[in-house]
Amino acid sequence: MRVLVLGVTGRVGSRLIPALLAHKHEVVAYVRTVSKISPKVTAKLNSVVVGVGTDSAGIKAAILSNNCDAVVNAAGLAPFTSLYKKGPLPDIFAAVVKAAVDAREERGGPALRCWFMSGWSLLDSPKQPHMIMDYIPLYPVHKRNLDLIKTHSTDEIAWSLFCASNMPPKYDTPQYPRPTIISSPSSSIFRNVGELRGFIAADLEKGLQSELAGKRVGVKEKAKASQLVGMPISLVTVSNRVLGKDCSRDNEDEVIPLGIVRTRTMIKP
Repeated sequence: MRVLVLGVTGRVGSRLIPALLAHKHEVVAYVRTVSKISPKVTAKLNSVVVGVGTDSAGIKAAILSNNCDAVVNAAGLAPFTSLYKKGPLPDIFAAVVKAAVDAREERGGPALRCWFMSGWSLLDSPKQPHMIMDYIPLYPVHKRNLDLIKTHSTDEIAWSLFCASNMPPKYDTPQYPRPTIISSPSSSIFRNVGELRGFIAADLEKGLQSELAGKRVGVKEKAKASQLVGMPISLVTVSNRVLGKDCSRDNEDEVIPLGIVRTRTMIKP
């Protein structure tokens, strides 16, 4: 697919590029300051578009002029609580959604496949139909974004929200080529940036056939009894246990093909 990426100079976006390239996607970077992209990286991109993340018309033009099939938004940071300054994330999110919907309407044909960075507080809690945010009201802007995206059908925009916590980068700088084996520093429900990037890049290979379209997604990597193991990035697990229980034994996690993800029972009741 040809993928428009916002936030390519940030922690997630800069590390997503090598993963997308490794999965044979073409990357169009949408960036405010071109000088922040090194010549080495620029040479690997299909094109670079200069623009502002809150400019819906500019994002739409980038999609149409580059004939993009997908969009990944890794731009913007969510404030911790409603007491913090709002920041640009909700405006960026709204601009990307509008651009994707309008671009699809103008050129006709199928919806764009879109991934948005979101937060763990949107995952389902053990007590249905509540989300974690209903009990722990952190990063509230993500709920606003979810409410907005749900006003559109997946025929208009084939969206997925990656509901992650803080994910430290495994390497100080993006790695070219992308490492094929990830060795995890912990058994956290939410993984490092390296694992996230491969997950999204692999899912985009499925295009509009992805079973994750229209869903909030949480991912956990498989770990074996009290030892750190390197594993192919194509395998992930989804925990069916609450956080705080031992999820390291083989009989407590199900190893599944990349992409089949449940988003419940992630925290203690």
